[in-house]
Amino acid sequence: MPAWTLASDDHAFANGFAFEEVTTPEAALSALRAKVSVADERDAALLVGVWRQFRESAEIGPNVRLALNARLINLSERNRARLPGDCVIRGVLKLEAGAELEIGRFCYVGDGVVISAKESISIGDSTLIAHGVQLFDNNTHPTSAAQRELQFRRMIGYKDRNGPMAIESEPISIGRRCWVGMNSIVMKGVSIGDDTIVASGSVVVASLPEGVIAAGNPARIVRELTAEERNS
Repeated sequence: MPAWTLASDDHAFANGFAFEEVTTPEAALSALRAKVSVADERDAALLVGVWRQFRESAEIGPNVRLALNARLINLSERNRARLPGDCVIRGVLKLEAGAELEIGRFCYVGDGVVISAKESISIGDSTLIAHGVQLFDNNTHPTSAAQRELQFRRMIGYKDRNGPMAIESEPISIGRRCWVGMNSIVMKGVSIGDDTIVASGSVVVASLPEGVIAAGNPARIVRELTAEERNS
């Protein structure tokens, strides 16, 4: 059974297990082999490296679990990336210089998720971010064609011009107990209220109130959640 094989009680779309913190290859190998007998030293080294990256780049509370494919790239200060605890991270988290990211307790961030913060992204407690979701509080590229060309030239090593890129950004806020369905996209400036569900494949470009189901491109409210759905 390879290291990415699912256990019978794992999430149906999860790519393998997620692990509590380990700091040595020996501890990592023991944790891996407790779940996957064929795990080897390369898997152990990867798990230690993933945990080191998160520990050095974020404030992390107890009972956080990281998958082997989790990544954190923090170009901001360490205290501006916060995981208070009791969450599972499988995706990629990226903070640009000066950005802020907080993922609340009892949150799930699935495989293939990309969370890109240029300004600020906050995710409330007990919210589920399903696999393939993209959260971008920024446009990622300038609207100026000349600046986009310059941006790419810099990416491949050309240093012929300096100066900042004009990339628009605006904070994203997702409330408590939300569920952002698989392969959805949440764009800059969006606020999503508590308990709201975003259906799979939606593109959210405008804020949504609490307690609704929204779907489509652009996402629109389909219906309100019942009191039983919100409170039972």
